[in-house]
Amino acid sequence: MPTELTIDAPCKINLYLKVGERRADGFHSIESLFAAVNLCDTLDFGFSRGAGTAAGDEVYVETADLPPPFVKALEAPGLPPEKNLVYRAIKLFKRETGFDRAVRARVYKRIPPAAGLGGASSDAAAALLAMNTLSGGELPTRRLLDIAAELGSDVPFFACLAGGESARRSGLPYPAAFVHGRGELVKALALPPLNIVIVNPGIESGTKEAFTLLDAYRLRARTGVRNTLPAQKTYSKEDLPVELTKNPAEWRFTNDFLPVFLETEPVNRIYDSVLRDIKRCGALFHGLSGSGASCFGVFTDSHGADDAAARLSVRWPFVRSLSTKAES
Repeated sequence: MPTELTIDAPCKINLYLKVGERRADGFHSIESLFAAVNLCDTLDFGFSRGAGTAAGDEVYVETADLPPPFVKALEAPGLPPEKNLVYRAIKLFKRETGFDRAVRARVYKRIPPAAGLGGASSDAAAALLAMNTLSGGELPTRRLLDIAAELGSDVPFFACLAGGESARRSGLPYPAAFVHGRGELVKALALPPLNIVIVNPGIESGTKEAFTLLDAYRLRARTGVRNTLPAQKTYSKEDLPVELTKNPAEWRFTNDFLPVFLETEPVNRIYDSVLRDIKRCGALFHGLSGSGASCFGVFTDSHGADDAAARLSVRWPFVRSLSTKAES
């Protein structure tokens, strides 16, 4: 049984995202196509030297190569530990298993926060997997997924597919999945390797605030304050594998948050500019990831993606040329 462990936690993009109405439990049902890509936070885990109590748990967050706008958000003073998903994952695992060794975790952040890329959720999934390994495999996969769902709607995707760690080690493509329910239902899908450029304009997009905007947008449509909602094609888990065999230039995937943001000042001008710039750089397909603020483009090859990233970096603070294929 190891006493130290290092795990890479990849981000994700939503190639497609359909959001249902608010449910009685306060959540929204979703249907989405998640694809993990090789922009990763790195997490180091080990045991603290102090007494083996829950009070001894420590989580440190450091920035790897994030630009200043994102560093400031991560270094906000006074952030209580319970707001950190890695800390919460450790606590939930201990509550479930009774494991009492004090744990030290250090998170090296490369994924921007509040960016629609699932960085915090992936970190939480990595923490659950690390705790299970450090404790000698206390919990079966099914129970780990239940705990993941308690932590957040995106966490089961990363936990179910081992947070990309098995893919990284084997050199296989990072996993994709059809995700539905409120995010806890995950069905793996085959995804051809894609060359991706992610662009974040340096703004935060809180998930709760984004859903509030979406609900208000739909209410205005129903009450006649604005015209009808734009038509958004719906894909089932049976449709998606067929759609993924097409050239990305033929994809008609949509994200229900995007029309909302494009009508919300002043961010509408920012999103419109980012998406136009990505398209001008030759993207076969472009869209919004999650509830923002990151946008992305799919390119023909790595050279095209690298060239686009270089051009986009002149204007936008966070640009990365990535892939759905892990480095071997």
